[in-house]
Amino acid sequence: MIVDLDSHLRENYFLDEMFKLDEPFAEYTPQRVVDGPPPDRRFQSRIARGPSALRGYNHSYMYDPQANWKDGVIAARQVVGWDMGKRVEAMAHESLDKQLVFPTGIWAPTMIEGSLGAALARSYNTWVRGFTQQHADQLLPVALMPAGCPEEMPNELRRCVHELGFKAVHLVCYQGERNLDDPSFFPLYEAAQELDVPLFCHPNGQQGFITQRFDKGERNNFLSMHVLGRPTNCTQALVALVCGGVFEKFPGLKVAFFECTAEWPLYWMHRMDDDWEWLKDDQERHMPIPLTMAPSEYVKRNCYVTLEADEHPDVLALSLEEFGAEHILMATDMPHFDSEYPHTVSTIRERADLTPTQKDLILGENARQLLNL
Repeated sequence: MIVDLDSHLRENYFLDEMFKLDEPFAEYTPQRVVDGPPPDRRFQSRIARGPSALRGYNHSYMYDPQANWKDGVIAARQVVGWDMGKRVEAMAHESLDKQLVFPTGIWAPTMIEGSLGAALARSYNTWVRGFTQQHADQLLPVALMPAGCPEEMPNELRRCVHELGFKAVHLVCYQGERNLDDPSFFPLYEAAQELDVPLFCHPNGQQGFITQRFDKGERNNFLSMHVLGRPTNCTQALVALVCGGVFEKFPGLKVAFFECTAEWPLYWMHRMDDDWEWLKDDQERHMPIPLTMAPSEYVKRNCYVTLEADEHPDVLALSLEEFGAEHILMATDMPHFDSEYPHTVSTIRERADLTPTQKDLILGENARQLLNL
């Protein structure tokens, strides 16, 4: 079984269906102002777009057939974002048996605060289950959790697992002023641990002050923002979960991180261990929840990462040695511009620095166990 842990929809062509809201939020249901098949549809919406609307993060031309960027290859493959029949065909071309599915626009249902955010998350989760239902054995959508309404997160997680059959749920990197070690997240962690459902920490676009400081408007800072966005957001999440004692309090919690490479956790394992060595005998003064083992041990026990198919062999060897092949997963990021589709699986299979067992683990066995498939 070959499992792709990260792919995306082009759900923005279904806004009126995806966010068809009941009262008291019916006025927020987007209105279709230009009809027709995707990608011609246009909408008016009162729902905030969040960091995806940053001026310096504009790369829409890459997906415009008229721009013919990269000979139009990237624009042409966007059809798999709205046509699930075409998606399944593309999966066969990449030799994929199952594919985890995120939206492209993660921000609104997960970050908007209060009851509106909870309504958006519920509406999306119900919609995406139906949208992928015809290919339910192959397409596994990731449920979105309303981090802006934390008291509803455990309820929505249980609904998605018990009623809708989801195998994984999304975890924000942070929400507003709350980091992932904030007690408001603890009921979500308790429910995820109880149900043995992994949390998928996929960044919500290029959010955060580190990337936003490059949003200058007078020039496009897309490169800087894209380089910084994923790893800086995931790092804040990782440090909060480890140093904030979340994995100490919830030892059965499983969290996967996306689009940062398999080498990304190594530096932070070393960094956290080095600082903890100085403070481990004085933890009550410096940590909300004292740790009973070195930070790197929690990373190796509780965390998973996706790799890039072409990662440098020397660095990947260190990841395999220190982090472990059992915690490294494969992802295509299809159909985004920087996806290695349709060569992700073949590139991993052809690597001479991976053993057959390691390839089997990375391409699917780890995912099968993590998702209880």
